[in-house]
Amino acid sequence: MVEHDLDEWYRLYHRDVFAYIGYHVRNRQDVEDIAQEVFVRVLMGADRFQGLAAPKTWILAITRRAIADWYRKRRFKHLFSLSAAEEVASDERSLYERAESNAKEMALREALYKLKQDMRDVVILRMIHEFSTEETAQILDWTSAKTRTTLHRAMKKLQDLLGNDPLFDEMSKRSEEGVSTR
Repeated sequence: MVEHDLDEWYRLYHRDVFAYIGYHVRNRQDVEDIAQEVFVRVLMGADRFQGLAAPKTWILAITRRAIADWYRKRRFKHLFSLSAAEEVASDERSLYERAESNAKEMALREALYKLKQDMRDVVILRMIHEFSTEETAQILDWTSAKTRTTLHRAMKKLQDLLGNDPLFDEMSKRSEEGVSTR
């Protein structure tokens, strides 16, 4: 593996890694610590990367394991939080638009908190990060069928939790389209 490739991987995927960790960890400092651990693991394991999956898939699988290791070490009761996820609010948006967006995000966070870990993972990967079913299955070390079934059940659970929230309607439509086409 050439070091230039590692630099490129960091440049291309560091935001995805930070965002994925942010969906699981509350504290920004912890997000940064875990992300650093992920890229150390990527660096140390780069010679073992076989290219059977896309680099992004491989890196997010490492990220998932790093998060699990972090929780094992800390034994926290709260397993999920978006509060440390990267904030990418545009200055061009009005105060009302930002408030509405924040309210929708909080509603989604609260509903995601209530899902089981497996359901939460599949929703984050499929619906938020927009991975294909096959890529999600690889990251989670599942079959494609289990990925589709878990996503379907998770979306039904979110529908129960969010009710007629317009945010959910948009996600639900994307889920129905994504499950059949990806």
